[in-house]
Amino acid sequence: MADANRPDLSVVIPTLGRPFVVRTLTSLAAAHGFSKLEILLIGKIPDVSVAERVRAISMQYPQIRHIAVSFETGDSSEKKNAGLRAASADIVAFLDDDVIVAPDWAEKILTPFSQPDVGLVSGPSLVPADIPLPGRLAGLALSSYAAGYVARRYLRQQEGPHAATWSQIIGCNMVYRKSVLIDIGGFNPRFWPGEEMIASYRTAQRGYRIIFHPQACVDHYPRTSVMGFMRQMFGYGATRIRLIRAGVTLEPMTLIPGLWLLSLVILLPGAWVSYWVAMLLAVNIGAYALIDIAITMMKVMATRRAIDLLLLGYIPLMHLSYGLGEWIELLMPGRDLSEQRG
Repeated sequence: MADANRPDLSVVIPTLGRPFVVRTLTSLAAAHGFSKLEILLIGKIPDVSVAERVRAISMQYPQIRHIAVSFETGDSSEKKNAGLRAASADIVAFLDDDVIVAPDWAEKILTPFSQPDVGLVSGPSLVPADIPLPGRLAGLALSSYAAGYVARRYLRQQEGPHAATWSQIIGCNMVYRKSVLIDIGGFNPRFWPGEEMIASYRTAQRGYRIIFHPQACVDHYPRTSVMGFMRQMFGYGATRIRLIRAGVTLEPMTLIPGLWLLSLVILLPGAWVSYWVAMLLAVNIGAYALIDIAITMMKVMATRRAIDLLLLGYIPLMHLSYGLGEWIELLMPGRDLSEQRG
């Protein structure tokens, strides 16, 4: 492609062919500067009606290209790598197939790349309002203090772009300088879930700067069932152990859910036979309950919706599922958590 016609940004969307991907493509077509974007939809679409709608959008907008591939192993990573190879732009974005980009997303996310040492930029993943209550509560839990430092990844902020650590990026909204991603070897197909995080870590290790842009937002539609949210958190916990096993920098706070779960497992049997162990268990649960109530009330005061008091139950589910994922992965490594496997 001649330089004059080269896109400013290639957008890679790995997909399983879910119907929502049509909304993702439509939001990109409506974004500012769409004429300078290249959209690469990577993955087979089994649903005939969805495939027809994607084909219609591609015919309407020639810069949207569908590459129908699938892989037996490492599907998510391999699709990203296929998109990287096909990308024409020097900057390559990776979006999930269940996001809607803000109208100014492309403009915002490209800004930090004016600095040549920037290798990776990420932005917030916001939970939209038009979702069922379980999805809303999942979003509130992830954007609360109960989620620790990662909560900022789910919140829109007014400040400008700022330096971030490798673990502060979010995989559904990340953009690489193409040469940097090639330099680190792309996404590891043997490291799933978590291929985005290990790639981010390797980017930082190579000396490239990582930037978080609080205003380069996408709306990301989370799991809309309690069990779906628990599976998501389980996968996050398992991924954390895989990252540690791969040699990333240890972040002690990420181990707290697993340690809390361990404390419950140790104290619960002892509470039946020892008064003092029962007291320790009561203090443990009581302290957690106070923190849970405080975080929930802060969110309810912000949202002004009484129904959000149900967050009281979602926060423990988040921590217990995450902690269980850590322990299962530690004791029985290598479980297949891909969506194809359910």
